This record gives sequence, C-alpha cells and structure tokens, in this order.
Amino acid sequence: MDQSESISEEDKWRKDMIIRINKATDATDDDTRLFREISKPPKALVDVKPQSYRPQILTIGPLHEMLSGSPVLYDVKASCVNKFMKAHDISDVEELMQHLFYDPSELHNHYSDLPEYSSETLQLLVTVDTIVIREFLRFIPTQWDSILEEHTQFCKICNNNITFNQAVRDLFLMGNQIPMPFLMKLIEEFPKKPELEWDELQEGLFYAVAINDPFLIGQGFSTEFVQRFHIPDFRHCTHLLDCLYVWVLREPLQKYGSRSMDTFSLSGLWNLFKKKLAAPKKTIFRDCVPTASQLSKSGIWFKGIVGSISVMHYNKRRRRFGLPRLVVYHGTEDILRNLIAHEQTSKVGGDFTKYAVIMDSLIDTTEDVTILTKAGVIENHLGSDERMVKMWNDMCTNVSTQSC
Repeated sequence: MDQSESISEEDKWRKDMIIRINKATDATDDDTRLFREISKPPKALVDVKPQSYRPQILTIGPLHEMLSGSPVLYDVKASCVNKFMKAHDISDVEELMQHLFYDPSELHNHYSDLPEYSSETLQLLVTVDTIVIREFLRFIPTQWDSILEEHTQFCKICNNNITFNQAVRDLFLMGNQIPMPFLMKLIEEFPKKPELEWDELQEGLFYAVAINDPFLIGQGFSTEFVQRFHIPDFRHCTHLLDCLYVWVLREPLQKYGSRSMDTFSLSGLWNLFKKKLAAPKKTIFRDCVPTASQLSKSGIWFKGIVGSISVMHYNKRRRRFGLPRLVVYHGTEDILRNLIAHEQTSKVGGDFTKYAVIMDSLIDTTEDVTILTKAGVIENHLGSDERMVKMWNDMCTNVSTQSC
C-alpha cells in the first residue's frame, strides 16, 4: 500500500470517529444492558458451523437481511397480513401497526446489532412477522389430510413433511426471532376474536416445541407424559427460542423425583477415577469427565432416562450415571447449537452448556457412542457412529463455560 492510500485510510478512519463522537450520547439504562432481548449468535460460534444458524424456509425478524426471503415467502407473509386485516375490519396497514406499537423507536431496544433500519421500516417488519408467527402457530397442529382453507398460504412453503419440519425448525433459530411481548399484545389488542385466545396459540407452540425437543422425540406428546413435568408459562419467555430453552430445562414433578445436575460435581466425578485412568488425549476444556469407555471400564454404567436435562444425575452408591435420552436426527445439531448460543448470551448459570460439555467429554470415539447407545442415552439417526462423534467433538468449540 503506497503512502497516498495509507493517508486515505487514515482520513476515512478519522472522519468516521469524529462522526461517532458527535453522535454519541450519555449512556442510558437501555444502552448499558449486557444484552438485548434478541441478538445474533456469537460470531465465534457461527464460524464453527454457519448453516446451523441460517433459516431454511422462514426468515423472521430484522436480524437477517431484509431481502433474504424468497418471493414465495413474501407472498405468504403478505397473504397472512391481508387476511388478518380483513378478519378484523382493518383497512390500512398504518392502523394495524398502531395497535402493536405506541412508540416505534422503542423497537430498537429489543434487538442488538440491528442493521440501519428506520423506525418505520422496523415497525412494519416486526408487525408483519408477528402476524405470520401467530398464523403459523395456528397452522402447525393442523392435520395434513384436513388443511383448513385459511391456512392454504403455508402449503406453498410447507408442501411436504420435510419442508414443514424445516420451517418449524426455523422458528427456534437464535437470530430469527421477534419479542414474545408483541405476540401477546396482538392477542390483547383483539380480545373479542376467539381464535386469538392464548390457549389456541399455545397448542401450536407446544407442538412446535415437541417437534424440536431432542429429548422428547419418540416419546409422544401425550397429556400424561407432559403432566409429569412442571409446565413453564411461555407467556413470560423472551421469544420462541426461549420457550424451547425453558422447556428443555423443565424439572420433573416431585412425585417422579427431581434430580438436577447440582447433585454431583463434575470435577468430583473426574477426581474419582483420575488415579485409575490415564488422562484422555483431549484439550483441557474437555477434561471435565472421562470418556464413556473409560468410565465403563472402571465400573460405571449408564442409563438413559426419559425427560429433560434436569434428570441427569450420578448415583455414587450404584455407580450409575443417568443421562436424558437424546434422539439425534440431521437437524438436531442445529437445535442444540442454538440453545447453547442462546444460553451463552443471555442466561445465568449455564445448565444446558454443562450438559453439552458433559456429552462432549463422554464421546470421543465410536466405542463411546456404542456404549451410550446400548444404555439408551442416545438414539442415533445420523447414519453412522462416526457422524455422532464428529457432531459432539465440534459442538463445544469456542463455547465459554466456567471450570467444571
């Protein structure tokens, strides 16, 4: 780079910094928050596997490029809003937006790392996507053999079970969110319409959660099964991904026995065998517990337990390591990664990250996968044990956690 180019870059930097200084204001409570309600997944995690955080069918919210959706998707969104307006005798989009937003500028406080959207553009974008979420949640429980006429717009993008599952998966991507308060406000602003009642939308949300909960797949979403656990109130969640997060951390009801990860120390579990076992050839970060094969050779046996990650425990007397049964399909990794990213950026404690670190530590070879499969801890639908090993060996790359 010659001197003229260098000076030009310096001039550009200097002018940009002066503009930033002149535009800067005193910090407010909103400015100093550690995180917004909705943010993009950390770049360090995205760099490991970018496709895990990208929508495949549905783009929701302003953190993705405005024109990243297909023309068909925008037609579907427009159709949803048009039908909603007709159903509620609203003739103008401006009138519709006024029902949801008293102060459009406050929308910026719900997101971090927003593109340079005007308040008006952001207001329209969130209004449209809030209604689309509402309509899609009502569509999700619909049986394919009895599609209601009012839901035919979603058949354009969910024209088979594969694309349907992809679209439902998109609802739980970290950056693909709208604030839950706006969905609740949509209900509050139109209380006279029975189809807007929360109970109906919650049915679709439960269904969507069931499809994407890797600890629930294959168990059925029966009332009897669900009643074994404390049911979280999704209305108090930040967004849909947060709904899935609080669901997978749910505790069993007392009559079924509630054992959390705090009932044993991960470092204690390692110390229990460190004199008998050679240290595994892994990074220091993954030395939280020995591998499944090492523990098995030392007399520890594993048991898969139906439930959320809260059922994980170690019974020292029986030398049994209980872990939640995990069913792994091609899209399971994406859900796990988004749950980790959500917890890493907005939660205190990190129970889901602890679970991921444990599984990452236990699985190092196909022998470990075989042991956990026979114990019912994992059900592998990836096609090979090697793929399972790779999935877990990459899962916690760049993940931040306290010492185990």
